[in-house]
Amino acid sequence: MIGVKILSFDMDGTITDLSFVESVWLEGVPHLFAARNQISFQDAKKLVKREYDKVGKERLEWYNLDYWVRKLSLDASPKEILNSFQHRITIFPEVTEALQAFKEKGFRLIMVSSARREFLDIELERTGIRHFFEHTFSSTSDFGLTKKTTDIYQKVCTICNVTPSEVVHVGDDPDFDFDIPRKLGIKTFYLDRTGSHSGKTIIRDLKELVEKVTLK
Repeated sequence: MIGVKILSFDMDGTITDLSFVESVWLEGVPHLFAARNQISFQDAKKLVKREYDKVGKERLEWYNLDYWVRKLSLDASPKEILNSFQHRITIFPEVTEALQAFKEKGFRLIMVSSARREFLDIELERTGIRHFFEHTFSSTSDFGLTKKTTDIYQKVCTICNVTPSEVVHVGDDPDFDFDIPRKLGIKTFYLDRTGSHSGKTIIRDLKELVEKVTLK
């Protein structure tokens, strides 16, 4: 890919698997809600999921654990909830080798995630991969934006002093990580680890991306 200088990555589902975030949102929060309201875990999970769906991932509150702790009157702090599940943070097997390969090729690496900073920081610390990245951006914490418009990607390009055409972004959300940055002129790859889709801009893991990008 001629002219590409920066490789940009989503975090959850791309670099790390979903065990940690799903444990926080679908186990930790419902358990605390169940205890608070003296109901079963299964009933709590249904009620909490319903509240999540009312908000939706296009709104900032959806990503904010502190918001949910207050809204649901949970008897734990966001930090306590995150720490209780940090042992479940896991990067995909090929990630470290792939990131090293990208660095050796001369690419600048950044991260652009919708996850809030408190999630990103604990994941980066636990996995030990922070040193690979020139910048790690939390769209919700750092800019007060979700990745539902091109605004976040334009801001990232400005900070990194590159044009959209000099960036490749990869992630597992077909809208936020593929279609939306593509509208700005960023080259995108949709990461589908299930193998359900195929095409020139679809990859199954980051090893495939190593084979597709070359610094020119």
